[in-house]
Amino acid sequence: MWAVVLAALAAACSGDGGDDGSSAGPPGAPGEVRIAISEDIWPLTGEGPTSKHFAAGELNAGVYEPLLSMGPDFTVRPGLAERWEMVGPTTWRFHLRPGVTFHDGRRFGADDVVWSWTGRQFMPRSVSATLDKVVKVDDLTVDFVSTSPNLRLPEQLVHPEGPIVPKDAHNDSTPPVGTGPFKVVDYQPRRQLVVERFEGYWGPKARAARLTFRFMPDADVRLEALRRGEVDVVAGLPRESTAAVEGDRRFHVVRAPAGATQILSFNAASPFGADRAVRRAVSLAVDRPKYVADVLGGNGEPGRWTSPPAVLGAAASTVPAPAFDPPEARRILDAAGWPAGADGTRMNGPRRLAMVLIGGPLVPEAGMRLVAAQLKDIGVEVTVRKAFDIRTGEQNRDRGYDVELSVPNQNDANPAFLLTSRTAPDPEYAALAERAITAGTREEVQRAAAAMTAMLVTRDFSVVPLAGVFQIYGLRAGVELAEPHPSAINQTWVTLTPSS
Repeated sequence: MWAVVLAALAAACSGDGGDDGSSAGPPGAPGEVRIAISEDIWPLTGEGPTSKHFAAGELNAGVYEPLLSMGPDFTVRPGLAERWEMVGPTTWRFHLRPGVTFHDGRRFGADDVVWSWTGRQFMPRSVSATLDKVVKVDDLTVDFVSTSPNLRLPEQLVHPEGPIVPKDAHNDSTPPVGTGPFKVVDYQPRRQLVVERFEGYWGPKARAARLTFRFMPDADVRLEALRRGEVDVVAGLPRESTAAVEGDRRFHVVRAPAGATQILSFNAASPFGADRAVRRAVSLAVDRPKYVADVLGGNGEPGRWTSPPAVLGAAASTVPAPAFDPPEARRILDAAGWPAGADGTRMNGPRRLAMVLIGGPLVPEAGMRLVAAQLKDIGVEVTVRKAFDIRTGEQNRDRGYDVELSVPNQNDANPAFLLTSRTAPDPEYAALAERAITAGTREEVQRAAAAMTAMLVTRDFSVVPLAGVFQIYGLRAGVELAEPHPSAINQTWVTLTPSS
């Protein structure tokens, strides 16, 4: 498939791509933008109280909104709540925006917030871990009461998986009703979602009148759809294809700064994952600049952190850069009792140093293969199990594995979000995690998060960051996306402009 796509793009760039090369096919309806997106995971998230429809996965369709939003700089911004304050050691008070209506004309108010956070089974784990209750003060005021002091609560409420729905409704109610800039007009599971601009929206109106999201799990198929003029935007453009797309005057590429990091995480239940010497050797064997160049086509930055450095602020510089030193990796394995066997794979008595590397649908198979090759160079045998859908990924985890390539995403404005969700490896890490929750200033949280990162990456080697990755969009000429969000799930699409 990829060879076909490259050949077609090359032909288009040389003037042999159909017509005079100036058009990528007929546009959609006036004011419509057609977007190719990855796998539709919503049918897998459950129904009713557990549903995450239209607000979770890789696609936040702008149908629902949380109380607060996260800007592209990872700071908290007002949303359905205009302002907030602590009114007690464990209580945050939120003052709701007046005059907001749901898509069906119902007034938004405190009852909807209480229901959304207490009447449903589903809510982001970062909040539910400490949330005790949500109390209506009056129609436009609610109190969130925690079981213990949680100074990060406003930062946690930005998560798009905690949307506000009307009282007694769910994400998948019929019809689905939210307060966002777009309303649902058609949803065909695993095929497409169509939303239209909500003219009664309280904030800036969307520039596009209609968005049609087409679910295409295969990234190369999405690219081919753009080339044929079947879509106007590709979300998750294959990174290795960006140069070819940028060389074709019919299209252009938009990049958002890194909001996700491709990392290797060890399975603590695996004998290899529990072995610090093995973990350290793996970290030393990975050439991160080569990974960015060869796997991401330069569309990323060498891995150093588990979170995007922007959310860590000035404290990001305190995290040492991981070293690349294959000779030292070999020496460590020799000293740990893993000499090289006759075929080059290291042995400890009858045991081979043979690891299983798994990866889900959002990670590049080329990245898994590169990691396997670099580990083979130090005597580690790697079996790669790449999943191309969510279910297969879960099955691979259930079968057992030693290390996983994943792409955790910064969907929370808390600088320690991706760190406090991990099991504390020791009391020192646990103390930093507690400080991150109770710290009074963002700078203090950032320092705690940076210290936790250093423990994971350069002390315990339980996480091996490979690359901070850019969110990449391929667009038809004339279609613009003015403010792409580093964290794709927070992309609201309101700045997406259709071609004239």
